[in-house]
Amino acid sequence: MKQKKGERPSTREILGFDDRLAIAIAVPILGMIIPFLLFEHFAYTNFVNFFPMWAMSCVYTISYWLAVRTVIIRKRISYPHPNQIGKRIGFSILMIVPAYLILNFLLDYLHEFVLQYADHPQPSEVTTNLISIFLIALFWSIYESIYMYHGWKNSLNEAERLKREFVQAQLDGLKSQVNPHFLFNSLNTLVYIIPEDPDKAVEFVQKLAKVYRYILEIQERRLIPLWEEMEFLESFIFLHKERFCDNLRLSIDVPKSERNHLIVPLSLQLLFENAIKHNIISREKPLSISLKVEEGKRLVIRNTLQLRSNPEPGTKTGLANIQSRYEYFSDQPVVIEETEQEFVVSLPLIQEAIIAVA
Repeated sequence: MKQKKGERPSTREILGFDDRLAIAIAVPILGMIIPFLLFEHFAYTNFVNFFPMWAMSCVYTISYWLAVRTVIIRKRISYPHPNQIGKRIGFSILMIVPAYLILNFLLDYLHEFVLQYADHPQPSEVTTNLISIFLIALFWSIYESIYMYHGWKNSLNEAERLKREFVQAQLDGLKSQVNPHFLFNSLNTLVYIIPEDPDKAVEFVQKLAKVYRYILEIQERRLIPLWEEMEFLESFIFLHKERFCDNLRLSIDVPKSERNHLIVPLSLQLLFENAIKHNIISREKPLSISLKVEEGKRLVIRNTLQLRSNPEPGTKTGLANIQSRYEYFSDQPVVIEETEQEFVVSLPLIQEAIIAVA
């Protein structure tokens, strides 16, 4: 389940499992095993002496356990992303070492106070420190192993989800081009062009073929360079400009230096298609669409908002699909804003270094 922005995840979500039952079962068992390791056969001889040793062993165990657990929770909240694992482990170690020294001092003091009248030998300090360190390492490795397992499982699920959404995006893009409205409008436009300008009619057919070829060629690609999507967009816009002429006004301002960044395929096409599909386009109300780089590394698509009373039918999944695909590749969100005058979508430009992921 996704967390709302600003909402802290539960302890179970941070750790990857509910550890309360494990603590309740494991602490008494470890509390019983450790005295046998420390005092060898002495633990068998006298229950009166063994019980306080067991109780203190449980106190040591749960103290170390909860200390490790607290550090892990705090650092996973501070550094939640997979690429921050080095910082998370490094700062965890810096916290656990002084915590261990303070706990050991307090627990040793409590141990001497509780067992001062008990008749039992004192274990060596080296042995107790080794067991303490072993317990901390054990608890830490258990939590990290479970966390890594859940991360691995989630990455598989995320990859499968992305694959399904990528296929759906291709299907949506293809549907938007092969639906009867698009074909009818394109062929109707072609009929008018042929007698007036045969050369332009040939170009129109070539652009139409390029649109379909592009959709088929990107089937296995998750990210593409912006310049490649814009070349496809040029053909897509050409088809609509022939239909709407000056009633469709376009402004594209993307510097060449920014065109090597990556975007998810068909994202621009879906946004332009939505603008054309849902808004009035007429001589009285021309539709303006702009595409430019703003705020550093964000690609912003704006269109005037003049909604149709009876828009063309659609799947209503295009924007959500674009958002979810960008979530996989970028920490920067897709921003969608709507005012009385315009509809704005801002896409993050993904660095070229991520091309290996695609």
